[in-house]
Amino acid sequence: MQHDQFLARFDDLTAAIDRAEQGEEGAVYQALGQYERHFSEEWQKGRDGEYWGFHRVFHGPVVDSLDPFVEREGWPWLLDVLDAYWHDPTYDVETYPETEAYGGPERGEFEEYPHVSHVLVTVTGKHLVRTRRAEGVTGIPAEALDYLLEFHRHPGDEHPWIDSMSYGWEIGHPDRPFGETIETLVEGEYEIWVGGAIEHAMHADQQAATSLLEDVFAAEIVSDPAQLLQLVGAIDCGYYPDSSDHWNWETLYPEFREDGFDWDPEIRDRLRGIVVDCGLARQLPADWEFTDIVL
Repeated sequence: MQHDQFLARFDDLTAAIDRAEQGEEGAVYQALGQYERHFSEEWQKGRDGEYWGFHRVFHGPVVDSLDPFVEREGWPWLLDVLDAYWHDPTYDVETYPETEAYGGPERGEFEEYPHVSHVLVTVTGKHLVRTRRAEGVTGIPAEALDYLLEFHRHPGDEHPWIDSMSYGWEIGHPDRPFGETIETLVEGEYEIWVGGAIEHAMHADQQAATSLLEDVFAAEIVSDPAQLLQLVGAIDCGYYPDSSDHWNWETLYPEFREDGFDWDPEIRDRLRGIVVDCGLARQLPADWEFTDIVL
């Protein structure tokens, strides 16, 4: 189905987005409700639906219509929205690593997640980054972090899963057990998600993120070092953390300059030590660089 045909078919959603872009707050709620209803219907149709076509057409516009209200009204407003679409997971992080590892039947649990999560995780992640940069880590509400953490299990498709890795901006929060949570997820074999979260954390606080990596490897719980350390190669290549579209990278991540990422030289030395000590260096060229660590 062509773009214009999608707009015509879902004209109620299109109209709500247009009104929201004009600053009508009630239209934002209507757009989210219409997005959830239509997206869920396309999912239920299975092969006969237009799930990904719908996503390509409407994800960006709904994000762009919601985000200005979040910037203006702040966390209390956004948390009310999240509460309306809160996911009630059937897993308990505290049971890891006994829980079945990544890649199993859990992919079928996507029906438990509201489909508007695509939008809400993106907007929550962006506002988390903005808050940390403007106010520091203590300005980030615990509820937002709890919301993002629930998507680490890869709930049926990658978009909310990838954007939830912005959870890494929690690092250093005085009231949150970030390091313990990360170690628990590594033991539960969610190292791919953890690697993405620590990549975000490296943008937030190089010192704390490097210390966390040292602690995780010292605990001898890492099964695949490359999954956690490929982030240093990605950063050295000038890549932003994995995400969906509509993240405004240049604004949210100013550490990338014309000559590359603004590394602390001491941090680079410590990261090289981790690569050597964990044995990953033996799998790399003799004159290896961070950019050689790729998956």
